[in-house]
Amino acid sequence: MAVIKAQPGKVVQYALEVMKRELISPYLCVRIADGAFVGAIGDTITREVGELKAIARDYEWRTRSAPIVMDDIEGEGKIAFKLDRHVVSATAITLEQLTLDTIRMGEDVVGPQARSVAGNLEAKVLAKFASIPFKRTLAITADHDPLRVVAEAKRLLSADKVAPLAGRIFLVGADIAANWSTSDRLTRYDSTGETGTPALRNAVIGKLAGTLVISSDSVPGNFIHYGHPSALALANVAPVVPSGAKAGVQGITSGGFAGTWIIDYDAGYARDRSMFHSFAGLTDVRDERDADGNLLDPTGDDYATAKNVRGIRITATGFDGGVLETPTP
Repeated sequence: MAVIKAQPGKVVQYALEVMKRELISPYLCVRIADGAFVGAIGDTITREVGELKAIARDYEWRTRSAPIVMDDIEGEGKIAFKLDRHVVSATAITLEQLTLDTIRMGEDVVGPQARSVAGNLEAKVLAKFASIPFKRTLAITADHDPLRVVAEAKRLLSADKVAPLAGRIFLVGADIAANWSTSDRLTRYDSTGETGTPALRNAVIGKLAGTLVISSDSVPGNFIHYGHPSALALANVAPVVPSGAKAGVQGITSGGFAGTWIIDYDAGYARDRSMFHSFAGLTDVRDERDADGNLLDPTGDDYATAKNVRGIRITATGFDGGVLETPTP
């Protein structure tokens, strides 16, 4: 049988398109591209958060008895973002397979590898959402009006005056998605005009009071997160192609995800080795402020005990009973 091989560039492009189709949650956080980490000490970069603040004062009108007060422009803080994960999918292709089997490199080898890397990244992001130390909390039940839930969530998050109003989302599990999907409060997805990856389009069940509601089967059924994508930053770098590889391509998608595919020959076992991999790191943004809008931890030294004010922790109960009404005897 013939071996169907794809050109390296086409293989990687196929794999990255698969990643874009598969991933949902990484598009719900901000992304730091690979160029920022080149030459970074300890695989860590420091980014500024927040806005610079100046002070405006009233000055004398028609008199000049005192000088104008000069104030420093300050208030912007710093947070460290680190690469600390190497996600790898590697497989062997024997000489027997190369000689006797029909192998479509993109569909049969790199496609499944890309899906596995995508699933690994998805799991990391979702796990991070569940462990972020949010400052604000909210408890809801299945009896609560979804419109009141989103109104209260918006009120709580806006109280800290940090998270932008535009772009906030709900990420929910299957039980909550089923419950809210039956509510007339929800604007259907086909009426929202939203765009995104195929996976994200399939996951959006609609809008509540202008807020996207995105469902994922990868979280518990009663899971619910409300916040802005800036609550979590995903650093992602495509590794270089090593000089010893037989072929390989380092590629980046327009969506911000980066991955590298390489293939080489393992003479000790008479086989080719295909590997698709990516570097990654996750950091939640903790930039809590005082009543005057000043950062509580402008240097980032107290990051471990700081709180995230770009999302809220929501606990949900009573959503696991299904949505079918009990039939009348």
